Amino acid sequence: MKIIDEVENTTDHFPSELFQEFAGRIDRIMGAAKTISMTAPDHEGLKRIGKLSELCKAVGYKASEQKAIELLPIFAAFLNDTIEIIHELMAAIEDEQKSSQIAGNFSGVLQKRLEWLSSRITGSGTAPGSAKASEAELKALAKRLGLST
Repeated sequence: MKIIDEVENTTDHFPSELFQEFAGRIDRIMGAAKTISMTAPDHEGLKRIGKLSELCKAVGYKASEQKAIELLPIFAAFLNDTIEIIHELMAAIEDEQKSSQIAGNFSGVLQKRLEWLSSRITGSGTAPGSAKASEAELKALAKRLGLST
């Protein structure tokens, strides 16, 4: 959240380094969630934390490449909202029913934001194995999250 707050307060340049730092940190959350979910493969909260973290990582790296200062508020708002959902899921991690309910409640707004972001993200694809995501990869991730039709 602190990194996203810094992004939101940046007005004079595009903070690529902050997006890269954010993506690196959220990558560790993604790895932890996916590792823990191996012990509880049916736990919806753990699965969603892993997938949302993966989405944030992809958006963070893609944002760092864009350097479009006019998109800063959109990237920051999307990542901020997604991080808040991850926090809610983490707080409810011991209550699988509540985790499932939280996971089901966010899809509409998140889908609209992701579709908008995906339509604005341009550029060449990435090399296989790269940590950075292409627009097609973001759309595929949205589909896996159940956010696209």
